[in-house]
Amino acid sequence: MNPNIKLDKRKDEICIVCYIGQNFDQHAIFPLGIASISGTLKDANYKVKVLDLDANPELKSEVQNYKFVMFSLFAGKALAFALNKIEELKAMEGKTVIVGGPLVTAMPQRILKESKADYFVYGDSERAIVKLMQYLEGNGKLEDINGVGYRYNEQIKINPPELIGDLDSLPFPDLESFDMEKYTRFITIPPGIDKCLNWYTSRGCSFDCQFCFHEKNFRGQSAERIVRDLKFINEKYGVEGFWFLDDNFMNNPKRVLEFCKLVKEENLNIKWGCEARVTSMKEEIIKEMKEAGCVAIRNGIESGSDRILNVMHKGATVKNIKEAVSTLTKLNMPVKGGFMFGVPTETLEDAKETVKLIAWIYKTNPRANIWTYFYTPRPDTPWYYEAVKLGMKEFTLKDWTNLDKYDGLIYNLSNMNEKQIRKLMKKVSFYKFLAASRQKRYTNVPRSITNYMIKSINSFARSFVGNKEQIPAFEGH
Repeated sequence: MNPNIKLDKRKDEICIVCYIGQNFDQHAIFPLGIASISGTLKDANYKVKVLDLDANPELKSEVQNYKFVMFSLFAGKALAFALNKIEELKAMEGKTVIVGGPLVTAMPQRILKESKADYFVYGDSERAIVKLMQYLEGNGKLEDINGVGYRYNEQIKINPPELIGDLDSLPFPDLESFDMEKYTRFITIPPGIDKCLNWYTSRGCSFDCQFCFHEKNFRGQSAERIVRDLKFINEKYGVEGFWFLDDNFMNNPKRVLEFCKLVKEENLNIKWGCEARVTSMKEEIIKEMKEAGCVAIRNGIESGSDRILNVMHKGATVKNIKEAVSTLTKLNMPVKGGFMFGVPTETLEDAKETVKLIAWIYKTNPRANIWTYFYTPRPDTPWYYEAVKLGMKEFTLKDWTNLDKYDGLIYNLSNMNEKQIRKLMKKVSFYKFLAASRQKRYTNVPRSITNYMIKSINSFARSFVGNKEQIPAFEGH
């Protein structure tokens, strides 16, 4: 950065570019992280313009009108746009670029090395971004700001990440900079509600799954803060449905029960769903959650093999999974969960155990919604480093423009080949089709059969191209 470029807090010099790559055709995700950064800056009396290019793509040309431009880096095509736009901006005079987001937190060491961004913020970034802007005004020292990366004397410096213990202290996210009518109409979880919004009430997780790079230090907002925020959103925007995307909303049972109690006391007429672990599916708590409007709980189940669950450090067993499914079924709650295939050391026998468990889930709860995906090594995780040690090329920033866990194996750490995995996934799709048919969710059975056959033929064809030569990384281990 040119040290002569200083921020003038009184002028409209800051913009945050919001571009995830959403089309607003059937479903959308509200960019809550960006809204939180914008809300924090505004609370500190900075003038901020959010350019939401998903909702308003015609605003792309306005990015160059600002001196201080921020991007949130997500995997996929949106990343390619961000990297190209950063190149364009840095080719101009007087532009300072700051990046943040999931990829920055996952691989901070590569951000400044492989992009022309001037700074990044990572971890809990709200305090870091305010202190960084103060520095850009001419106050403070970079080395004193946790959660910031920068260049100094042609070297890349990364300060320790920031960790905010009291999430209640954070300002309310900047919802006003977004088209809330548009977002809430296209966010369809939970189903059957006209206006919904995804939300976070906590950060981090207490567990140590080997495929996950999220912060292990769980911190949650108080029940009072959550209900106050939801009530405000309900009254101002008419939102009646919320989906809590916390890593584990039920990590603290006491907090959950306090939340449910307050929802009922405040007569907050909302429907909601959340992410949680199978080990949290206790009948007494779920009953309270239902009474407070909970209509769905989504679990990261991952595998039907106890051996693989142990390799994952999942902290759960197949018995736990079955108990959770039985409890949800007993309480007339849908079962939602995902399963990974192609994980380290996984054998064909392990994968068949997973398919067997999925078949049992659909038989036990035909309303279940199960999805499958290929394991993809995530940066800064134990399994990522294991893959690199075994020969996988380290991911560059640009690699993340095309990586997709639903598309195929990026690097095979299992003892199967992709053809075998696709065959098992096709079997799971058939179980799902049969369960849906039993529930009469397919009103046009011939058309549904045709769609299923088309998907099956496509999967069969793909199993013969590109990846059939893959050699399992753990063969003989």
